[in-house]
Amino acid sequence: MLSQYFMPVLNLAGLMALIALSFSATSRLSLNKTVQQMVFGAILGVGAVLVYLQPIMNVSGIQNDPRNLFVGLAAAIFGPISGLIVFLIAAFTRYHEAAPSASVCIFSLLTAGCAGLCWRHFTRDVEEKNEVHFVILGLTISLSYLSTFLLPREHWQDIFSTAVPVLTTTNIIGSLLLGSLLERHRRQTEREQQLVNLASSDPLTEVMNRRAFEKSYESSVLKKPSSGTAFIIVDLDNFKRINDTHGHAVGDLALVGLSKILQRSIRSRDLCARFGGDEFLMCFPNISAGNTAKIVARIQDAISRFGNEDLDLPLGLSVSVGVCWSEGPLSLESAFEMADQCLYQAKVGGKNKAVFNVKSHLTPKIHDGNIAFG
Repeated sequence: MLSQYFMPVLNLAGLMALIALSFSATSRLSLNKTVQQMVFGAILGVGAVLVYLQPIMNVSGIQNDPRNLFVGLAAAIFGPISGLIVFLIAAFTRYHEAAPSASVCIFSLLTAGCAGLCWRHFTRDVEEKNEVHFVILGLTISLSYLSTFLLPREHWQDIFSTAVPVLTTTNIIGSLLLGSLLERHRRQTEREQQLVNLASSDPLTEVMNRRAFEKSYESSVLKKPSSGTAFIIVDLDNFKRINDTHGHAVGDLALVGLSKILQRSIRSRDLCARFGGDEFLMCFPNISAGNTAKIVARIQDAISRFGNEDLDLPLGLSVSVGVCWSEGPLSLESAFEMADQCLYQAKVGGKNKAVFNVKSHLTPKIHDGNIAFG
């Protein structure tokens, strides 16, 4: 008897593998989360249609196939939007059958989606899901077959003695296969991202390193039009004295604090990186010289208060800043050279200063003892 179910279950396993491959390919595309859920829902919806075309069995005039599995998996693994899309597709196929039990079967599909969402909720804090979690998912989706009790009583025994055990087994196998494949893909993606982060970020401050900054500058600044670009070098004054007086641990805290202040000062399209030692680079596309001066002043003010307020130490922190502002983006070498010259002037001028390469467009209100022009 079980041999007649072998081929449908084997086909299901192959279908799950194809879905996992589709997910892997789609997840590498630059899509936002909502669009991704819609795409994954469409993929699983196609799977639901395919199993509808090859049912496992017919019991009491009801076509039995694992459409509930696809609805539950979509909701559990990819989220409510995916679950809703697969539910609508699977419900349409049930309605198309025009069977007297269609409404009950559609309710069963809805229950499977809700069961998947419940599993998703209760496992949301599990970092690495294993086989047990996916077996539980298969069993949770199978709770949808309790809707059989909404059918006439004479169908109960046939369905529970023949269809439900096979479909429950199918749900467990399908959840294990697809869940394990997707979990393995997720772990691999995380490892790849960790390697990318290690290669592109500074391990202490967690901002971009010099190499990543150069790459981002070439791709996101030089290749896009700008109504004004600010290239900034920020240098922590007297950093050696801080290390010698308070120790390297406090020096590291000062660097981390400065990096956080800089990161709070940038927009999503701006760049911030640790250049090396106590120097940081920043780039602001589409910004006026006046707004650049305001941002620099806020950075200087925040770092001056950092030691006393955040570390409870009289560090007397300050920064020297060199700013290259231009109407449009300059080459990285040119922008860096101009900003570095301005930084040098700030250092020899007594430190705790910001020196700009231009003075046009700067508001008089910003011009005080700490801001000068090269």
